[in-house]
Amino acid sequence: MAQAGRLTIFSRVSKEDPKHGRWILPLVVLALVAFTYTFVNNLPAAETKATTTVAADPTTSTTTEAPEETTTTTLPENVIAFVATSDALAARAVEMRARADTINAEYPDITGYGATKELMSTLKADTTAFAEDVAIVVVPATAADKWVDVNTAAAAMEKAADDMLDGLVNTSGSEKRLAALEDYNVAAATFDQAVDAAQDAATDL
Repeated sequence: MAQAGRLTIFSRVSKEDPKHGRWILPLVVLALVAFTYTFVNNLPAAETKATTTVAADPTTSTTTEAPEETTTTTLPENVIAFVATSDALAARAVEMRARADTINAEYPDITGYGATKELMSTLKADTTAFAEDVAIVVVPATAADKWVDVNTAAAAMEKAADDMLDGLVNTSGSEKRLAALEDYNVAAATFDQAVDAAQDAATDL
């Protein structure tokens, strides 16, 4: 029998779960998840290299042209020489025609009778030599017929030069002289056209 006055202490058993540690792990995991989520979201965005695509301009077109075909024709030496000679003669005709115009335009106001007579005499001699040079040109067979017209024009220039001088020296007034000048100009122009026709015939291979 227990003694009176002696206290007996009994521990009351708790009905609550004493294992508090089992709730810590889920909290730790939850905290890690939250931390990871926050960390990842705060990471700087990854750099992405931009790729630029250049589209072809529809208004720009590129055309590739085929190289031009060149045809080289070698003329015979006699034709080349003929063309060069006839070109030189045509240039002489142009020069004499211009000289004839100047001589008549300057007489008598600028150039007196004596000087004009000398200039016309020189022009007559030059035109005669010119006609002789035209007559001795070696002409290719293909241009022979056309060269007849060239000779005719040169002879007409020679006659007109004679008439010009005669009109100045032996005829009163200026009518004959100026008519001869017109004939000279026409003959010189005809000469140039005839030379072109002869050259075309010579080079038409």
